[in-house]
Amino acid sequence: MLKLQEVLDFIKNEDQLEIAQITRVTSIRKSEVNYDVKSSFRIGDNVGINHKKISPNETFRITKINAKNIKVQGDRGSYTVSPSLLVKK
Repeated sequence: MLKLQEVLDFIKNEDQLEIAQITRVTSIRKSEVNYDVKSSFRIGDNVGINHKKISPNETFRITKINAKNIKVQGDRGSYTVSPSLLVKK
């Protein structure tokens, strides 16, 4: 398996065509990971939001799962957040 530094060095030495291919594959993989994270949540789950402006002790309930974001409702209102910011409670 390649080490991260080897991959970064490889990217530094590639031309524009290879960089475009790497970007495309990276984007696809990122979408797959986000889909897997989103799929782990269900409407009604209790979650927290991992964000500096939201208290880590506050609990939210999932009300809707959209294509890219998830709507949550808490005591102080509702938010639409990326699934990567949610933590199951």
